[in-house]
Amino acid sequence: MDAKIAQYLETCLDCKACMKGCPMLYAHTDSPKNLLLRFTREKPSSATAFSCASCGLCAHVCPKDIDFGALFQGTKEHYAADQKVLKKYGYGAVMFHQKQSFSKRFSTLKSFTAGAYRHMAFMPGCALSSYSPSLIYTVFDYLRSQLPGIGIIQQCCGTPTRMMGDTAQFHIYRSRLESDLAAMGATTVVTACENCYMSIKNHSPHITIVSLYSLLNEIGVPKTAIDRYRSYDAVALHDPCPTRFESALQEDVRALMHTIGLSFEEFKFNRDKTQCCGSGGMMELSAPHLAKAQMQSRAAQTQCESIVSYCQSCAESMSKGGKNGLHLLDFIFMPHRLKRQAKQGVLKKWYNRYRSRRMIERL
Repeated sequence: MDAKIAQYLETCLDCKACMKGCPMLYAHTDSPKNLLLRFTREKPSSATAFSCASCGLCAHVCPKDIDFGALFQGTKEHYAADQKVLKKYGYGAVMFHQKQSFSKRFSTLKSFTAGAYRHMAFMPGCALSSYSPSLIYTVFDYLRSQLPGIGIIQQCCGTPTRMMGDTAQFHIYRSRLESDLAAMGATTVVTACENCYMSIKNHSPHITIVSLYSLLNEIGVPKTAIDRYRSYDAVALHDPCPTRFESALQEDVRALMHTIGLSFEEFKFNRDKTQCCGSGGMMELSAPHLAKAQMQSRAAQTQCESIVSYCQSCAESMSKGGKNGLHLLDFIFMPHRLKRQAKQGVLKKWYNRYRSRRMIERL
């Protein structure tokens, strides 16, 4: 028996706190204790492991610190030795995504030789560049006006590969990102993506990481955005699960919403207790039925028609869940398109990333 599982089995109270808000546990067991008992007889199945959203909620709410997410991540890494198993759960699509994300067709960087902020680079992330090249351009144009010399990099942090358990390939991608940043002379990265934020923070500690939302709270937003939404209907604010323990970032987001005059309601499960939007852990590929159920469940937890997040994947998930998912950056920089995000297929998203790369190269 695995020592960690034996320890968990001994301490588990079977209180089921970990099951609240977790689509995976409800789908695979009626009791965490029973699930652990099963693991004493057999290794966690690939179907169970790859249904995990890797959101970290179970360990946080467990009175005995039992971490099913870490257990299943280890199981994913075990199965990663067999590419056939990984591909069964959508890794083929992840491999394609990552290969293209690091290709010359969809990645690029631009640094500048003049300005006091040459050591900084803005990294919008994959989801945002797939969503709106014009938003990225507008955000970066504003950052350049406030922080002369700041550069920009369109690159992936490699999180999709790590989420699927292929840690060896993840570290290859991480090294490539670090090399690109070094080539720019960037020692500080400003991220708009919460996965990028946590990936760089945890795996590249020599790089200073700053959230775009914290930075905007510090330097201020465009004057046209201040108090712009005093008459706008209240929205619900969804916190992304990767940054569930980043309380300062969460406060900065709320401060920004107050600055622009946007009234918002909190989810019952928010901040460090936030629940996954349904896209965590690559669940849309590995367990699409659970991902869809979680999107609908999370979206239904508020009466507000519009749900705002500071993660594009979360915003898109809330739209898939039946509500109007919006990104906070649209409120600050693109107020003309706040009615509803347009649905975009895979080809359109890749085309947007290509346009974003071309835009950066023309700077």
